[in-house]
Amino acid sequence: MSLGICLCSFVYIIYEINITYCSLYESTDMNKEIMTIVTVSVMIITIMASGSFLSIAKSQAQTSSNNNTGTGGGATNKPLPVLLIHGYGSDASVWTIWEDLLKKDGITFYPITFYKSDDKCGSAADHAKELNLQVQQILNNMTATGSSPKQVNIVAHSKGGLDARVFLANNAFTNNKAVANLIMIGTPNAGSPIAQLSNICKPAVEDLKPGAADTKVGMNSNTKYYTIAGDWNPSLLLNCPQLLGGVGYSQLPKPNDGLVPVSSVESQGYFHNLGHTSNCHSNLLSDKEYQLAKPILVGK
Repeated sequence: MSLGICLCSFVYIIYEINITYCSLYESTDMNKEIMTIVTVSVMIITIMASGSFLSIAKSQAQTSSNNNTGTGGGATNKPLPVLLIHGYGSDASVWTIWEDLLKKDGITFYPITFYKSDDKCGSAADHAKELNLQVQQILNNMTATGSSPKQVNIVAHSKGGLDARVFLANNAFTNNKAVANLIMIGTPNAGSPIAQLSNICKPAVEDLKPGAADTKVGMNSNTKYYTIAGDWNPSLLLNCPQLLGGVGYSQLPKPNDGLVPVSSVESQGYFHNLGHTSNCHSNLLSDKEYQLAKPILVGK
């Protein structure tokens, strides 16, 4: 593993600590001191890693491009291309493990970045508008390269699932019938009480609160909806150091992943549950979750 990747991974972990502490502990003096230390750490490490991060981003784009043009080999049952939508306060770099796994399985993938709105903190409504355009562009690109699937699949982590649900529920979007399957991983489909304590990363955080409009949108009859949830054990802190002390876990209905209750992930009757893993919220993009999603993605 390169130094650049290690540094970027560490920045992401520190960033997750930042978000969690801001959400849960912003009222205490001690944690304000902790936040100061964390913020300085993020600034230093970000400066050190910036050059490597840019090269990694370019590498990911090239990997996706190579995969898009090189998979299938004339197979009659080629899997549908997959859009990978990141969650709250995050970006497309979280999909590194899944990109490798998708490539091995010959599945075309597109990690999504929102360029027309705030990528990390944009609203579900704004992200949904951009998804409509990106789905169209992807289908056009596939047609131009000699492959023209009429549909795509979407895999979304956390708030990314809400972005996708809003897109699918709005018939004004011309491409909302082009999604065969939506797989939501750790998505707060009924909101999360943890979000009520935070004003960090607006307006995205408003979409995560119980009762938010995006949690109440209807289903799209052209799409099958699937969920994967985390049933985390807070005694396994080494499994998830960013959720320090498991305080979020103790405040939520059980089971949960430290930030989102399983009952919220699986809140709608038309969702199909693909299973649970023992990972916490920010670790839900591992090989374990991929194996649960794989039968849908390969078309079995």
